[in-house]
Amino acid sequence: MCLGRESYGRTYAVVELSYLQDNIKAVKSHLRKGMQFCAVVKMDAYGHGIVEVARAVEEECALFGVATIEEGIILRKGGITTPILILGVVPKGQYRSLWHYDIMPSLFTREQGEALSAISKKEGKSLPCHLALDTGMGRIGIQVEKEGAVELGLELFSLTGIEICGIFSHFACCDDRDKSYTEMQERRFADYLKALEERGVKLPLCHLSNSSGILEGRGVQYDMVRDGIAMYGLYPSKDMERKLPLKQVLSWKAKISHIKEVPTGEAISYGASFIAKEPILVATVPVGYGDGYPRVLSNKAKVLVGGKPCPILGRVCMDQFMIDVSHTEAEIFQEVTLLGQEGEEEISLYDWEEWGVFSYEFLCNLGNRVPRVYKMKGKWVGTYDPLSSLHIEEYQEEES
Repeated sequence: MCLGRESYGRTYAVVELSYLQDNIKAVKSHLRKGMQFCAVVKMDAYGHGIVEVARAVEEECALFGVATIEEGIILRKGGITTPILILGVVPKGQYRSLWHYDIMPSLFTREQGEALSAISKKEGKSLPCHLALDTGMGRIGIQVEKEGAVELGLELFSLTGIEICGIFSHFACCDDRDKSYTEMQERRFADYLKALEERGVKLPLCHLSNSSGILEGRGVQYDMVRDGIAMYGLYPSKDMERKLPLKQVLSWKAKISHIKEVPTGEAISYGASFIAKEPILVATVPVGYGDGYPRVLSNKAKVLVGGKPCPILGRVCMDQFMIDVSHTEAEIFQEVTLLGQEGEEEISLYDWEEWGVFSYEFLCNLGNRVPRVYKMKGKWVGTYDPLSSLHIEEYQEEES
């Protein structure tokens, strides 16, 4: 079902799909020709909308990476046919869904392997998997430095009904200036692959590099890279050199709900942490931390009204916050830019980092009361409303 513009009168986030495509092209230009590309679309594509993002970039991808089987099922029901890899753990009770929806799990324990092998016999069809290695992330995977790690890998490769078509690990510190830990992980990964090869295993698709690895040129000697945050237009760390012209894909808008004159000495918001030192004109923005707007930005950040920066006054509430519009010609229902560009001014997630906002966390926590409005090269193509789980069915031309 396609939702019209009237569906986002209070607030909405704009996802410029062409920026996604541009970012992927920029990343690929940084890689050797023929390198395969995995788009990481877990957590609703980092808050951008998993189905719409996947549809927009599917032609550029060899694989989609998700965190849960539910995310993989959403993609399949959304019409995505590209291979899907679950980068987390699948609960045993959901194993059969892997066959039903043609989704690959990450394999790294004997118990997983034996259970999946047994189900494979009943299903009458082998299950593609990727072998996960823990080279220092400490999350999931075969602990490559542990005694018997190579033998466990060999056992998993030999299971009937299991087709290991990929092997991967994950960098923990590649966005740090000090690359010594990353180098250790690279060595561990390479040594494990070599040990398997020496024991007669023909290595499948290998992948180690994530967004920071891609941008730093680490782990890119293998068959594929997995791109997450860089695809959405952000560098993983402020310490990283800006080597590629990435475009922030998501911007956020709201509309002023109320304007009033506030006299000298009057307080604004909870805790009376802001008190007017002179008469000011105050506007209410109907967005708060319940929508994902970070409370830590209270009394610190600015928004844009008519292209002019306007400071936040007092604490950000659950559903609203107040701004000083004394030096603007603000009107009720006028659009406000919370994040993104307006005229010559811009508010980016890098700005918010100064006050302790972690960009990944913000994007993932952008609330389900905020519709995602999709544009392709500036033209509206549809809307996704997370609250009602309604997705666009097809791109539409902008209304005249």
